[in-house]
Amino acid sequence: MRTKSKTLAGKRPGRVQRRKDLLGTVYEVISEFGIDGASMRQIAERAEVSTGTINYHFGNKQKLIMAALQAAYETPSEEEPSSSPLAQLKVFAFSHIFRSSNDRFWRFWINYAAAGTRSAELRKHQNRRFEKQLGFWRKLIENAIRAGELPADLKADHASEHLLIFVHGLVMRQILRPDTESRAHCEKLLEEYFEAMEGLKPRSDGLAGYVSVRELSEIN
Repeated sequence: MRTKSKTLAGKRPGRVQRRKDLLGTVYEVISEFGIDGASMRQIAERAEVSTGTINYHFGNKQKLIMAALQAAYETPSEEEPSSSPLAQLKVFAFSHIFRSSNDRFWRFWINYAAAGTRSAELRKHQNRRFEKQLGFWRKLIENAIRAGELPADLKADHASEHLLIFVHGLVMRQILRPDTESRAHCEKLLEEYFEAMEGLKPRSDGLAGYVSVRELSEIN
């Protein structure tokens, strides 16, 4: 799958953009019809390509859907210039806040998760993407600790897992309540989470010090 999808992308900007547009169409169609209800013909017609072209590069619908999930989880190269580790982490975390009430990727993501309960291959693939994302976030937190952006006593492995689970919970909240108020509330919760993680959020019980990482789950 990797070889074929790279072939479609090629090294020319036009092919890269066509692949991006095609995968964007996958998010859109799956978000509307679900994985079982979506067909290769629907995806091909909306992307304005032939089903033969998609089959040639991806093999079948399941591999195309897996490629779409993988593309969404791609992380920047370590060699690329970037902002501070904490700033990068916030960009990734806040991408879990919907841009609109009908965010096509996250509706695709929840359909993918549901399909994973019936397909061992899809479930295994999604778990691999989760573990890769978790590892990347853990590295960002470790780098942020070394850079003095996060408290030295923060446990990167625990903090990364808690944060990733927390933002996935925010995704579910927004799917269940797809409105502007809900999105704003989830964004505020995530801001408070980072304040607590950075040691900037005062305790609400009147005691000295700041909220600990173990108390982050109590933010409401």
